[in-house]
Order: sequence, then C-alpha cells, then structure tokens
Amino acid sequence: MAKENRGLFGSEGLLKQFKQIQGQLKVAQKELEEQIITAEVRGGAVKVSVSGTQVCKNIEIDPQLVNSVDNETLQELIVGAMNKALEKARKMALKKLGPLGGGLPGLKG
Repeated sequence: MAKENRGLFGSEGLLKQFKQIQGQLKVAQKELEEQIITAEVRGGAVKVSVSGTQVCKNIEIDPQLVNSVDNETLQELIVGAMNKALEKARKMALKKLGPLGGGLPGLKG
C-alpha cells in the first residue's frame, strides 16, 4: 500500500532529485537575468545589449550614423543588432540550462 502513495514520481529519490534540479534551475535563471550580452553591427555604430533572459537593456546608436543613413537603413541595422544579441542570449541560455534537463528521465538537454 505504501507504493500507491508515492505519487507521480514513484519514488522519494526521484522527487528529491526533481527538487534539487528545480533549485538549480532557479539559480541558473537568476544568473541569466544578471548576464548582459552585447552585439553590434556596422563596426559598433549600433550596439544592442540584452540580458541572458532576452530582455533588451540598452541600444546605442552612433550619432554620426543617424545623420548619414536613411531611416529604413537605421531600422534594419537596429533589428540586425537586436537579432544578433538575442541569438547570443539563446545560445547562452541553452548552454547553461541544457545540462540541467539531463538530470531527469525524459528531460534531456
């Protein structure tokens, strides 16, 4: 009868392992929030900084660039820098969080 009361995980060891990984995920999430990733285009004329959790933190645009390109080009450069920064953030998150998924069956990272 005791086996019936073990719930979804089927053993106390697996539940303990799940709670441990859950704690590690919270720590990793906090670390990602604090990481700042910067990407730039056109030799640094446009720089975008995002957190490891993919939140935009800053955009810097060289004032000379604003005066030398049209609005559409400037927008394309900003989008390009943002996409580069977000891609870097995704890769960082995968690298940090991926191994934690390997601790439980069915959650390989």
